[in-house]
Amino acid sequence: MSQTEVAYGHLKHLILTGALAPGEELRESALAESSGYGRTPIREALRRLVQEGFVEVRPRQGYRVSVVTLASVRDLFEMRLLLEPAAAELAATRASQEELAALHELAHESYVPGDPESYERFLQHNREFHVRVARAAGNERLARTLQVLLEEMQRLFFISLPGRDGDTASELVHEHHELHDALLARDAARARQVVIDQIEASRARVMAGLLAGAHPTVVLA
Repeated sequence: MSQTEVAYGHLKHLILTGALAPGEELRESALAESSGYGRTPIREALRRLVQEGFVEVRPRQGYRVSVVTLASVRDLFEMRLLLEPAAAELAATRASQEELAALHELAHESYVPGDPESYERFLQHNREFHVRVARAAGNERLARTLQVLLEEMQRLFFISLPGRDGDTASELVHEHHELHDALLARDAARARQVVIDQIEASRARVMAGLLAGAHPTVVLA
């Protein structure tokens, strides 16, 4: 793995977990010094994160972590509602039995309440579960698009629901069981509806957290 790939993974992890907060300024020199990577890998990593939408370029001011606004959150959930139900519906009809069986472990992942590292791993597995469902639909472009959306979703969980890791994770565990059961039953309509219900419930949790002022860097406009 190249230094650029390692630096990219490091910075992206800090952004997704909220360690680099929305709106925080990013200086190449400071990041290179704190991370131990050279300025060139850091610069290339930042450019890649700009392309993915996690970092913004500010003319004559450098980089900053992309801000989170209520409008951007609404856009994210609208995109998920357009794409994920279709992916689940296709997976129920197209996926091989082996692909669906392989989802069992991710669908039944657990966590240790009150353990931030356990919660982080759980959210990563949550993202991977939904991406694999999209891949099982047989559309790699759809899977790649959903992966970026779900990475943004992971960041929203960290910044909008602090202190609710147990509640959030237990809700997601239940949702995964329902979706996996629908896929195994080849019930496309049920799989689609389960995903819609999941996304709507997730939107309600996240919006409630943001509107409650859970994170000072979110732009409530």
